[in-house]
Amino acid sequence: MLIHRIFRLQYWTVCFSLAAVLLLHCGSFVLGQTNQPAVQGAAGTLRNRVQQLLDTGQISEAEEKVRQELTAHGETPETLFLEGLVLFKQKQYAESMRRVQRSLAQRQNDPQAYKLLAFNAVLFNRLDVVETALKRALELAPDDPVAHFHRGLLYFTTNRFALAKNDFQRVTQLNPGYMKAYDMLALAEEELDEDAIIVQTYQRASELAEQQNLKDESPYLHLAKFLWLRNRFEESLPVARRAAEVNPKSAEAFYVLGRLLDKLGRDAEAGEALGQTIRINPDFSESYYLLSRIYMRQGREEEAAKAMKRFEESKKRSSTPQSPGAEMKF
Repeated sequence: MLIHRIFRLQYWTVCFSLAAVLLLHCGSFVLGQTNQPAVQGAAGTLRNRVQQLLDTGQISEAEEKVRQELTAHGETPETLFLEGLVLFKQKQYAESMRRVQRSLAQRQNDPQAYKLLAFNAVLFNRLDVVETALKRALELAPDDPVAHFHRGLLYFTTNRFALAKNDFQRVTQLNPGYMKAYDMLALAEEELDEDAIIVQTYQRASELAEQQNLKDESPYLHLAKFLWLRNRFEESLPVARRAAEVNPKSAEAFYVLGRLLDKLGRDAEAGEALGQTIRINPDFSESYYLLSRIYMRQGREEEAAKAMKRFEESKKRSSTPQSPGAEMKF
């Protein structure tokens, strides 16, 4: 489906550039759950300490800790890895990648280093490196939910839906409380399974979001779009409303809500939702188009013309990135 092809490209970039978000449920993006720790003893303690500092935003302190280790022991596979970890947090991805490659050249049995290599590589669109690195990480630590999740993203992005489904299912087994795994599993299932299975998975993702009080509208939005595409508009509407309630700063949530209300002929409510979309993101061009249609039906020709003009102006601003929802066609 066009919606999900667009989504795949955007989600892949977002997930890796915001890898820290994944720490909330999968554990540390590098020090994730594994059954084969790569390092133990003093080195393992240092690694854990550096990661804790990074997780709590104490980047300078983590950098100083690594500098002290370099002064005491010189360049080793471990200090190279830790330098790469700090550089990744500082968004110096090219330097981070070089450090971790040098670390792996000296020590090839560190699953956390392979994951860090993969996270860096995706930012340079080196999906060949990403796939090889994640494969190696999972050979060394087959029960690492973080590596499974990101390999699932890779498979999903490259249209290997059955493989993606397997990895996302594995994450739900290893970390049953991770909402994003169910959300992505349902997206993969959309390409493979029956509607009832897909809805059940989205509902599980939504339940987890509610239980954990997550301010993440994605499972509701995806379910609302899924139901919309099957002309199940009345079922989709409360789900879309919940998406807007969960994240009232989401322009896309209000856009989807406005589209549904427009389809159901509830012009006044649709106009309010679309107006909110524009207040959140004035460049959300599709909202102007829908508002123009609503105004025309109401005989408000002048306002319809103004909205259409805003739509055309917004479309012409090619230098301004559009909201993901602006390109979604229902």
